[in-house]
Amino acid sequence: MPNAVLPSQQMKPQFEGRSLYTYVEQMPVYSDGGKEGLQTFISSHVRGSAKGSGAYVTFIIDQTGKARRPALGTQPAESEASIDPALATAFSDIKPFNPGHQNGKPADVRLTMRIAGPLKK
Repeated sequence: MPNAVLPSQQMKPQFEGRSLYTYVEQMPVYSDGGKEGLQTFISSHVRGSAKGSGAYVTFIIDQTGKARRPALGTQPAESEASIDPALATAFSDIKPFNPGHQNGKPADVRLTMRIAGPLKK
């Protein structure tokens, strides 16, 4: 398995002073149904302004398995204070994840999910 890949080799993103990865040896797993359960949650709770395959939500799974900084698009929110209130409400109901691991240690991982199915208005 390849080494972890940072989102950008030039900028080396950080989350709370730690490296933020897009891929790690053991990716985070949603505790309520894995990938399918996460897609169901996203599709039923997240509202998007775009329709079709162009609507995405990005968030960080921290080292404890908590989803943090959700934002529409392909980048997480810059800070907790900048989270859209509607996304904050939607993500208040998300179940925890089994955190990602790199080199046997928990790691912060950025996830981007397509918002599938009909979007709420």
